[in-house]
Amino acid sequence: MTPLDIHPRVLRYFLVVAEELHFRRAAERLYITSPALSQQIRQLETTLGATLFRRTSRSVELTESGAQLIPLARSVIQASDTLNRWAATDSPHRAVVCVGFMSTGAGEATQSILRAAGELLPDVDLQLRHVDWGEQSRVLIDGVVDAAFLREPVSMVDFRCTTVLSEPRVAMLPASHPLSGRSTVSFTEIADEIFLPSATGTTEWTDYWLVDPRPDGSRARRGPGISTVEEMLEHCAAGRGIATTAASVSQFYAHPGVRFVVIEDLPDNRVYLAVRADNDSPPVAAFEAVVRQTLVARQKHR
Repeated sequence: MTPLDIHPRVLRYFLVVAEELHFRRAAERLYITSPALSQQIRQLETTLGATLFRRTSRSVELTESGAQLIPLARSVIQASDTLNRWAATDSPHRAVVCVGFMSTGAGEATQSILRAAGELLPDVDLQLRHVDWGEQSRVLIDGVVDAAFLREPVSMVDFRCTTVLSEPRVAMLPASHPLSGRSTVSFTEIADEIFLPSATGTTEWTDYWLVDPRPDGSRARRGPGISTVEEMLEHCAAGRGIATTAASVSQFYAHPGVRFVVIEDLPDNRVYLAVRADNDSPPVAAFEAVVRQTLVARQKHR
């Protein structure tokens, strides 16, 4: 019999579908598209030679084979996680904790956290991995990183999260824009502008930052798609659209053709340190503790 070659990631996908019994909801939790998830499950079924789900236009049900696979899949994932922890902690090398981050990480707290981790966790090799807007949660789910600074909007169902930052949302405007000299604006003042949508984020991510639909139900006018903060800055400076972004972007990125104005009537945006809920790695837990200690210390010194 030919040995099966099944990646633990695909088994994680299977378990989420088995929990949700709904491909769209499962795809949202996994931060992949429904067609991609369906394809992964069908490939798994082909590899196993078994139908795992009965699908109709109205429902998804586990087959007997699917029900039997659940405990086996959990065992494989647990064994994979145990192997990864062993490689990180029981090898001759220092334990490795890989942390994912997007453009501004945890804002101004990022450097304090990294310095504290270096001082308090000398036996841990803390590695950083930049992630795109569309993969911030998926890299955690897939085990590419051990922890990540996740920015709203994000589902916390599969993670344990520590709030590290809450900050205003700001409008990124061309320097020539009539409102660029203001300190604050209301969203209604910019709602009719052309907005720059993410080209790589999930639908939930893109709609959140476009505030689409508007409070009155109208839809955002969309301009060129952007994949990075740098692209956003250049398009905005050229007058091709405006954007809403986090206040820390205005601190970390400067451009002579762009101005940032606080949007006074949108809820603040939050950043979390997230770890997969089933991750019980001691080095990861130690890093979480350092983050919490650092945040408390920063609060005391404000």
